[in-house]
Amino acid sequence: MKYFKTYENCIVTSGYKRSLISDLQFGYSEFIPNSMAEIIKRLNSNFPIDLLYEEFDNDDREIIKEYILFLESKSLGQYYDDHDILRFSEMEKSFSSPEDISNIIIEAGIDPFLNLNRFVSQENLIFCKNLCLIFYENLTAEELYQVKKIIEASSLYSVEIIIKYNHFMNEEFIKMFGFEFSKLTKLYIHSAPFNKEIFWEGNNLIDTIFSKKKINNFKSCGSVKSLDFGVNIPKFTEALNYNSCLHKKIAIDKDGNICNCPAMNKSYGNIKDTTLDEVIFDVDFKKYWNLTKDYIEVCKDCEFRYICTDCRGYTERTHTNGNGLDISKPLKCGYNPYTGEWEDWSTNSLKEKAIKYYEMQDLIREIN
Repeated sequence: MKYFKTYENCIVTSGYKRSLISDLQFGYSEFIPNSMAEIIKRLNSNFPIDLLYEEFDNDDREIIKEYILFLESKSLGQYYDDHDILRFSEMEKSFSSPEDISNIIIEAGIDPFLNLNRFVSQENLIFCKNLCLIFYENLTAEELYQVKKIIEASSLYSVEIIIKYNHFMNEEFIKMFGFEFSKLTKLYIHSAPFNKEIFWEGNNLIDTIFSKKKINNFKSCGSVKSLDFGVNIPKFTEALNYNSCLHKKIAIDKDGNICNCPAMNKSYGNIKDTTLDEVIFDVDFKKYWNLTKDYIEVCKDCEFRYICTDCRGYTERTHTNGNGLDISKPLKCGYNPYTGEWEDWSTNSLKEKAIKYYEMQDLIREIN
C-alpha cells in the first residue's frame, strides 16, 4: 500500500475560513483550504491513498492529487510504504521550561536604575533569563553604560531595551555598544527623527530599530501583526498549552508595582516591600497562564492562533468565562478569521467602547 504523510514538524491549524500549515523547523507557513486540512488529517492517520481515492469521484480525486503534489513540492511531506510507517513519529507537543519565570518586563520610573537594581537583587529567587527594559525618557551615554554594568553583573541571558532617542545614538555608537554588551539582543529607539531597521548581520550583533513613534506609556504595547508571528517549535508548543502572552511572565511597572503586565491594573505588591518569589507562588497571579487561544473569543476560530501572541492587557472587553477571566479578542488585532482579511483595528467602530475605556484616544490620533 502507498501512503502520504506530512512531516511531524509541519503542523496544520484549521480556521473558520481557511487553514494554515506551518513548518516549525524552517520557520514558514502556507495558507491551505480547509478541505485540504481534512485530507491531510486523513492521510496522517496512515490511511492508504488508493482507499482514500475510492471515497471520491474523479473531479475530487484530481483535487486530492493536487493537494499532495503541493505538499510534496513545498517539502511538507512525502510518500511512504507499509514498511516505512514506523519512521514517522508524532512531534512532542508538550511545553516545559525549568525556570519559574522566563520573561520580565521592567518599566523605568523617575530613578532609571531603581527598579532594575531591585530586580537584580532578587533575581536568584526566580532564575529569570530574559528581560525587556523600558525607558520612556532618554538616557545619556554614561547612564546607558550604567545599565549595561548592572545587567552584566546579573544572571540574565538576553536583554531587549526600549529607549527614547538621544543625539549620540548613531549607528557607530550602537554597533560598538552592541559589541561590548553581549547580553543585549535588541535595541528599540522610539521618538527618533527617522524610521530605520538594522538587523543582526556581520559585525552588527544586535537588532536595532529607530522609530518616529513616541512611546510615553505602555499603551503602545499589544499590537497583533503578522510580522511578529513566531513560526517555530517553542512558540508553537507554548501557545498550544499556555497563554502566549502571560505564561511565566512578570512585570514591574514604573511605580514599582508587581503585576502580570504593565498594561494590567491588578498589582500583587510593590518591589520595595514584596519579593518576586512571594508573587509567583500566588495562585491568583497565575490565573491567566493556562488560558490558550482555543478559549478566547474569535481567536479560537483563527488559523494563526498558535503562532500569534495574545494580549490580555488590552482586549475588546466583550466576554468573560465562568472563572471571571477576560476571554475577549485582543483589542489591537485587526484580523478577521471569518473573512480572512486584515483591517485597521483603530478605526473599527466595534472597538470604540474599549478604546475609550483604556483612554487610547491620543494613541489612536498618533497612529492615524
